[in-house]
Amino acid sequence: MQSLYQNELKRLQRLTKDVIPDDKRTAIMPLMSNIAFLKVKLDQARVELMGESIFTEYDNGGGQSGLREHPGFSAYNKLFTTFSRGIKQITDMMPSGSTSADALMDYLNETRFGG
Repeated sequence: MQSLYQNELKRLQRLTKDVIPDDKRTAIMPLMSNIAFLKVKLDQARVELMGESIFTEYDNGGGQSGLREHPGFSAYNKLFTTFSRGIKQITDMMPSGSTSADALMDYLNETRFGG
């Protein structure tokens, strides 16, 4: 787990190295660290959820039962929303049209689509 996180953090650092000034890079290091963590967790969650149904049965013990959204999918969606906001914050610091911004969007899409 730690090595996956370190690999993702290094990858983010490479993607932003030449396009974000050093003073801003220092300020966004905690953000990049969080994005790397989220990327690892999202990849793991996707694998675990692949065989699961989107809905799960429940019985609250008080006579109510039925279907509800699988809690794993809800958690995944929340993680992904936070992840994509972090990517947007970083790309907003980059010059528009830069190849690094495009690479960061590819990073986002890789996570979104399981690339």
